[in-house]
Amino acid sequence: MDKLIDFWKNPNETFEIILTQKVNWIRVIGLFSCNGIVVVYYLMKSLGHISIESFELTIFTILFLISFGAFYGIVTNFLIGFLIKVTGKFFKGKCDLLKIYTVLSWSFLPFIYSALLIILNILIARVLTTDLDSSVILILSLMVFVFLLASLFLSIWQVTLLFKGLKLAQNFNTTNTILNLISATIIYGIIYYTINHLPFI
Repeated sequence: MDKLIDFWKNPNETFEIILTQKVNWIRVIGLFSCNGIVVVYYLMKSLGHISIESFELTIFTILFLISFGAFYGIVTNFLIGFLIKVTGKFFKGKCDLLKIYTVLSWSFLPFIYSALLIILNILIARVLTTDLDSSVILILSLMVFVFLLASLFLSIWQVTLLFKGLKLAQNFNTTNTILNLISATIIYGIIYYTINHLPFI
């Protein structure tokens, strides 16, 4: 919580301190996992794979989301970090891979709360399928709406943190930071699209 407050009050100074410290791989993997849970949730939701027809299915959905989301987040973020390093060379960045992974992981700190909100949303959605008093339904629906706004805010904050951290780690100006992120994202998108359209996938 203290680090979250530090990022809110002075993100640049906080990143400067973090970038001088040794990489904590357990923290990196944990934060990458939180990002994966958030991404996989929205992928599953878009495909209609959030199953809440019964309590057992709801628990299974949550467990699958956490396990596969963590795996997805770890794999994709290690790849994205590497792509940021590679594309950063074209813009004459420092391209220190460990610092890039540090910045990338810490920028996902708000997603700890996003992941928790997602799990709460799934549980509330399950409860809403049962017979409830109209006043309870209204309260739970309002909670879901508030959670949605909070998740949106956390996502915007995450992007802001990533931008600020990468700018420091790569010693970039604003333009090169944006170009570095965009180019790495495009290459990752091409890789993701190609893998998903292989004949055996």
